[in-house]
Amino acid sequence: MRFSFVKKISPVLIITYILLIISLIFISLSSLSEAQSSFGDKFFYLKKQSLWFVAGTISLFIFSKIDLNLIKKLIYPAFFASIILLVLVLIPGISTETLGARRWIIFGPINFQPSEVFKIISIFFFSLLFSDEAKRNIKNLIIYLGIPLVLIILEPNMSTTVLITAIVASIYYLSGSDIKQLFTLTLFGFLVSIILIFTSPYRQARFQTLIDPSADVSGKSYHTNQIIISIASGGLFGKGIGNSSQKFQFLPELTTDSILAIIGEETGFLGISFIVFLYVFLIISIFKISKKSINMEDQLIVAGIGCWIAFQSLINISAIASLIPLTGVPLPFISYGGSSLLMLLSSIGIILNINRNNQSSSKPNESSH
Repeated sequence: MRFSFVKKISPVLIITYILLIISLIFISLSSLSEAQSSFGDKFFYLKKQSLWFVAGTISLFIFSKIDLNLIKKLIYPAFFASIILLVLVLIPGISTETLGARRWIIFGPINFQPSEVFKIISIFFFSLLFSDEAKRNIKNLIIYLGIPLVLIILEPNMSTTVLITAIVASIYYLSGSDIKQLFTLTLFGFLVSIILIFTSPYRQARFQTLIDPSADVSGKSYHTNQIIISIASGGLFGKGIGNSSQKFQFLPELTTDSILAIIGEETGFLGISFIVFLYVFLIISIFKISKKSINMEDQLIVAGIGCWIAFQSLINISAIASLIPLTGVPLPFISYGGSSLLMLLSSIGIILNINRNNQSSSKPNESSH
C-alpha cells in the first residue's frame, strides 16, 4: 500500500525525467572546458539548463492542470500570432544572426526560437482543424502550412521545415485522410527538398559530407568525422562517464546537436541503446494515451506530440549515425537549449492533462460493470 502512489505516476512522466537527469549529467560533464574558456565559469551551461529545467517543470505542471478547452479556444489566434513571430525573426535588429541563420528573437536576456513555439501550436491547430471532417482536405493543409514553412525555410532552417511537415502530415493521415493525396504531397515535398539542397551551397556541402566523410576532414567534414571518432572510441562499454576526450573542444556543438556522440563515447554502444530504448518506450506510452483519448481532437493532439518526439529523436540519432546529413536538430529532452526544452515539457504537461481526463471519464464506466 505504501508504494501505491507509484502506480499513479504516468510512465510518460517517469521516462521524461530520466531523460532530463541524463541531460543535466552530460551537459555538465561535457561542457566544463568550453564553458570555462568561453565564460570563465565551468558550470555556465549547467546553470542555464537547470533554470530552463525548473521553468519547464513549472510549465509542465501548469499545462497538466489547465482547462484544455481554453487552449483550444485560443489556438486559432495563437496560430496566426506564431506566424507573425516567424516574420519578425527574419527582421534584423529584432532577431539575432548565428552562423548565417536568423532563428532567435531577443527579449532582454532571453532568446527563444519562434519555430519551437510553432511546433506545439501547429500540433494543436491542425489536430483541431482535421478533427472536423468538413475541413479535412489537402487544400487546407497546403493553405495553412505553406506560409509558415516558407518563413522557416527563409531563416534558413531546412531541418525544422522537414520536421514540422512530417508532424502535420502524420496528423493529417491519422485523422483519416486520403493516403493517395498525402503520398502525392510527400512526393512533391521530396522534390522541393532536392531543389533546396542543390541550390544552397551549405546544404550541398552537408550532402557531400554524408556521401564522402573523408573529403575535407579539416573543413566541411570536420564535424562528421569528430562524431565518428567519438562514437568509435566508445566501443561497447564506453570510456566511463566523464572520461570523454572529444569534449575538450574537439567536437563542435557538443552540448546541443552532438551530445549523443559524447554519451556514446563515455557509455558506449550500450549507453546509446539505453537512450534509444527510453525514447521507444516513451513514444509507445504516448500513443497508448492517444488511443484511449475520448475524442478525436485529443487523440490527434497526443499523437502529434508523440510524432514530434519520435521524428525529432530519429533525425538527431540518424545524423549522429551518419545516416543523414547533420541537421542541427536537438535531441529531445537531452540537448542543451531553453526554447526546445520549455516547449517539450509543456507538451508533456498537455499529455498528462489529457491522460487524467481519460482516466476520470472511464471511472463511471468501470463502476457500472
